[in-house]
Amino acid sequence: MSRTLDVAEEQELVRAVQTGSESAYGALVDRYLDSAFATAMSVLRDAHDAEDAVQSAFIRALERIDQLKPGSPFGPWFYSVLRSTCLNLRRREALRRHDEIPVSAAGGPDPERDLQRELTREAVFSALGELPEMQRLAVTLYDLEGYRHQEIADILGIAVGTSRAHVHHARRTLRRLIGPPAESANREQVER
Repeated sequence: MSRTLDVAEEQELVRAVQTGSESAYGALVDRYLDSAFATAMSVLRDAHDAEDAVQSAFIRALERIDQLKPGSPFGPWFYSVLRSTCLNLRRREALRRHDEIPVSAAGGPDPERDLQRELTREAVFSALGELPEMQRLAVTLYDLEGYRHQEIADILGIAVGTSRAHVHHARRTLRRLIGPPAESANREQVER
């Protein structure tokens, strides 16, 4: 995950990209791709649109890599590019609403567990979709991507205290919408 990157290594990759190294940019893309997709999904709530946004954001980041201040971390800067790209995509197009083919729970080593994971994933994405945009972005960056509040504030252009408030309110709403985790719900049933 991008939060575990060695800062010096990342800055070296950025310098290499700024001098034209395609392989260095490929390494940055590899490191941020999964978390960028998760972030784009939290904003756009459509896999195809999220893929388009991530691809566009990486292209924009490459075109603007010289705008990254020397010594600045790539991640927060890239996520601000990604956020802008997602918002532009959402403004430009009315997002398509269609039913995706559900991931099959059959055929895995534990179909019941696979089904529970898929249902949990759907519940989380559905609940995230109910949150106001800034809360959704803040909680995704903080809880899923591991960013600190100062970094989130920089990415979203808000105060640190506002970042904390967004995460707090988002968590409270998610608990209300999703309920207790499956493990604790199962534990409660067993104890009764």
